[in-house]
Amino acid sequence: MPRILIVDDESVFRKGLRKMITSLEGNWEVVGEASDGYDALDKLDELSPEVLLTDIRMPRMDGIQLQQMAGGRFKDLITVVVSGYDEFAYVQQSMRQGAKDYLTKPVERQELSRVLEKLGRELAERKALPVQQTEAWQARPVLKRHVAGHLSESLLKGKTGESDLQLLRELGFTIRHPYFICMVIKLDKHSVEKERYLQSDASLFLLYIQQVVQEMIDRHATGISFVLSDTEVVALLNTAEPQQSLSAPGALGDMIRRQIRSLSNLTVTIGVSNPAEGLPGIPKAYTEAGIALLYRLIEGGDKLLDYALMTRRPHSGGGPLKWSWEMLEKSIVDGRVASIGAIVEHMIEELCSTAESPESIHQQICKLLLYYYELSEELGVTESWLGSKDIRKVLFDVCSLSSRQELAEKCRGLLLGLTGCIAKSREAKDPDPVHAAQRYISQHYHHPLSLKEVADEVYLNPAYFSNLFKQRTGVTFIEFLTHIRIDEARKKLAFTDDKISRIAEETGFGNVRHFNRVFKNASGFSPKEYRDSTRIGPAARAPGEQ
Repeated sequence: MPRILIVDDESVFRKGLRKMITSLEGNWEVVGEASDGYDALDKLDELSPEVLLTDIRMPRMDGIQLQQMAGGRFKDLITVVVSGYDEFAYVQQSMRQGAKDYLTKPVERQELSRVLEKLGRELAERKALPVQQTEAWQARPVLKRHVAGHLSESLLKGKTGESDLQLLRELGFTIRHPYFICMVIKLDKHSVEKERYLQSDASLFLLYIQQVVQEMIDRHATGISFVLSDTEVVALLNTAEPQQSLSAPGALGDMIRRQIRSLSNLTVTIGVSNPAEGLPGIPKAYTEAGIALLYRLIEGGDKLLDYALMTRRPHSGGGPLKWSWEMLEKSIVDGRVASIGAIVEHMIEELCSTAESPESIHQQICKLLLYYYELSEELGVTESWLGSKDIRKVLFDVCSLSSRQELAEKCRGLLLGLTGCIAKSREAKDPDPVHAAQRYISQHYHHPLSLKEVADEVYLNPAYFSNLFKQRTGVTFIEFLTHIRIDEARKKLAFTDDKISRIAEETGFGNVRHFNRVFKNASGFSPKEYRDSTRIGPAARAPGEQ
């Protein structure tokens, strides 16, 4: 009975295929299911199916990568791939790797039957042939790219087991020396035309870089490389020398950087660790390479950054940058979108040029963003600004950046977004913040108003609001508020019999003594004198008249 393994990251699709296969004539046995390529490799070892039916698009290890891995280890395995209508380019690539056939989603029962019937005949013919000795599996260079992803977590976290070491040996990477050096390689995005980068799959750039890195390693050293994430390629070199340098001119790291540039016009920045002893030292080496790479903020891109040299470099900065927050804030609260980008880029460039360390750069940027986060909270626009993102996630993303251009782009985008949110919120309330403030004061003068409260109401920073209010009205916030309160107090004194202490409270003065002093300074009369002057005949003289 022919045996088949189904691989797809959607459990519903796996179950549907299983049911369809078992209902067909031909006595096929579905021996198992797998959710991705790594799971499938284990099941292939365990279950020894004759046919692999795999989806092309899957996370972690896709169908093509699985086919490459399985093709080297299981010579007699027959592969059939399943694809969507828009994935024919992947199908072509898979067929070049040796796939016998392909099915298109959604899989039709008649088409599945046709393919399995053909495979059944081929398997029957094979069994009729005499048994031949098969060669031991020899890993092809292309496989190193894909298996490394499976091993990367265990290697970089210091959890390498004997099975992982065996798989490395099968790939041709035998650990012969006592030391490891880690390199983390990142593409300098600005070396790619923006349109080209956006139109391409970013992973293709990293795959190309990884291929060049591995070719250089195979020529000049012992090691393995892999695409670790959407942004970085990692290489581990096995060396006999505890002091070997990769950053010197002509050394391997420098050759890799220059080779990538000469072949593609792409530039990369490479962080290099100190040599670490044994497999347990790899996690530390990876951390050091990542720290070295952060110095791209200070040193710029298209460089090889050695951890030992970077952490011993003299501090060129004079402490935290004293930038002009006022200029940036004025642009944000005024809605001057056109000027924000230039201000942010200038700030980032100056900060990175004078900073003592990458940590000090991130610290300053985090302070800046936290300041505007607090402002957005005060103004009630945080949700419209950040959506469902937590400010901690925003800061984490910022601190993971090691490129000046990317850091400036990230900050510019965040602050432009905040500017738009503040402007929209203000427009919804009143297009003129000073008029809105005057109206708010007139409606709430009887409360203990503060400058900050009114500034928040009109979405302006208190210091900026204070200056703007004085420019537009000719008086300060306190003078305007006092004028409103005194006017209201005059009306109550003239037209009601309320006690002066009650009038003081109803017009926003903290106590009657303070009210008496302010009223007399403003009108020349005490509250009692003013009330008395309004109750006598028009011929009577006001207090103080001669």
